[in-house]
Amino acid sequence: MKAKIPLEIAEQIARQYAERLMPFCDRLEIAGSIRRRKAEVGDIEIVALPKPFVDLFGNENGYQDPMLAGVWVNKAGRRYKQYALPEGVNLDLFIVLPPAQWGVILALRTGGAEFSRKLVTPKPYGYLPQEYVIKDGAVHRADTGEIVPTPEEVDFLTLCGAAHIPPQERN
Repeated sequence: MKAKIPLEIAEQIARQYAERLMPFCDRLEIAGSIRRRKAEVGDIEIVALPKPFVDLFGNENGYQDPMLAGVWVNKAGRRYKQYALPEGVNLDLFIVLPPAQWGVILALRTGGAEFSRKLVTPKPYGYLPQEYVIKDGAVHRADTGEIVPTPEEVDFLTLCGAAHIPPQERN
């Protein structure tokens, strides 16, 4: 089991890396244990909506992948990256790419783990109404597959009947 660090230190580190990532993003938020205000933090989680990257010929080529100098990359997928920071903690970067929706990803990555499980589990065992499914980071109608927009976390949580639960109470 890896060591945990105090919330205040984790928050300082998270803000430092968030500032480095922000020029590459349309939107960015620190999530996970820090957002839930846990006294001790095991890793840093950031949710990012990257700016579209346009090449010299005006073609959109996904997003520009920022290099974080001095960090070791443990995982380097298109939607999820994990960095081993020199401060001794991992940074998990969750990248919101279509069809994923910001509201779904931020809620799930804020957690806690049990709360996130309930968000994707149909009622009566979870919060998700049975007419919906979560796929590729978005809410879909189970009957048609149509994406249900959840641009904000509150949109997703309202759909699940959990909008009244603040991050600090999701442990």
